[in-house]
Amino acid sequence: MNNIIIYILLLVSYLSLNRAIAPDNLGLEYIRTSKDLEKIIKHYPATAILERIMTKGYIIKTYYQKYKIVYAHRSPREIIVRTRRRFAASSKKYVGMSLFNIDEQQNISTTPMPPGTIFLDNEKFGQWYFKSSEYFWKFYRSYKRLPIFLGWGSFRPSKQFYENSQINKKEKKAFLGLENEFGAKGEITLQFLPRSKNNEIFKSIKFGNLFKKYLKTNYN
Repeated sequence: MNNIIIYILLLVSYLSLNRAIAPDNLGLEYIRTSKDLEKIIKHYPATAILERIMTKGYIIKTYYQKYKIVYAHRSPREIIVRTRRRFAASSKKYVGMSLFNIDEQQNISTTPMPPGTIFLDNEKFGQWYFKSSEYFWKFYRSYKRLPIFLGWGSFRPSKQFYENSQINKKEKKAFLGLENEFGAKGEITLQFLPRSKNNEIFKSIKFGNLFKKYLKTNYN
């Protein structure tokens, strides 16, 4: 009986060590919460949009998240990070949303928000315009590609949308839109978030292939 227990302990130790030093994990940052993205995102203002959650392994699972970092003054980039199971599970419903925002004064917010709220109501990036008895946001020409990077499609936030988002932000409550348009089940997220061939947001993966693609994209 003791031999069996020792064998199980050795097996678990081996699997844990193997996961830690696996080539797939080398070079990937580990985050416990979205607040830890601060050590990765060095330019601002910026927003980190959670695009996908992935797992690898059977007995001992490793959890990954893929983020799209959208900046105001530079091209967006995609990153893959390792994370803990609890955070991966709690963030599933917020896929397609910004889990990390940093403004020009380096103020950080980790309250889940629709992508792009960090840029709204800032006269450096755009202005409100009146249409059909309501105000809507429009970016200046020099920032006209931001709605594409943010995955808005034809959506344009209204002033009420922005004001409600700020109320939730102060109360540290996630804001999924006036009609829950964002998040894993949101209409805009489902329509414009990049998907795998099987139309999956959460999936188990052969991570080696994805990691090779990541290295090729970011380090070649």
